[in-house]
Amino acid sequence: MLLAAFLVYLSAWVVFALAALWQGWAKLREPKQPISLHAPLVVGTLLQFAAALALTLSLPAGPLRPPQPHLAAVLVLAPLAAALFVWTLRSQGPGLVTTGAYAFLRHPLYLSFLLMLIATGLLITVWPKIAAAVLLFLLGSELRLAPEEAELTDRYPDYAAYRARTRFRYLPGIR
Repeated sequence: MLLAAFLVYLSAWVVFALAALWQGWAKLREPKQPISLHAPLVVGTLLQFAAALALTLSLPAGPLRPPQPHLAAVLVLAPLAAALFVWTLRSQGPGLVTTGAYAFLRHPLYLSFLLMLIATGLLITVWPKIAAAVLLFLLGSELRLAPEEAELTDRYPDYAAYRARTRFRYLPGIR
């Protein structure tokens, strides 16, 4: 099961990379929109990055030996994260997108990255470090979402109705 979990995990990252490259290539042809950097956006992004870095720095010196339940969870989480990532990118379009993955979550990309973060943690470290990384990621996400949602509200008059209709930001079942 160890080999299968690692192959599925690595395949999920390949899917992430290829989908991101494809999306980036498509966006090169679109008109550029200005990026507004706010302190919460920068700090939130740094915290999300720190979550991944914390897991990476906790790699053991020897071979990885995750327990069987962790491997089973990786076999589910990694493909789920990759599928959600691809679905989210395919759902994107011009204007306010309210269909596809965005019909269920307002920010599904955050969930796809959170799922991969957890899958990574399950392969390389112990629960306290996974929990700390997840908390850092969630804190960073919450900091980023406030200015993002304010900007979306300003840019799209229909965003308030979409927000009321699509209750969950990026964690199903939690606001």
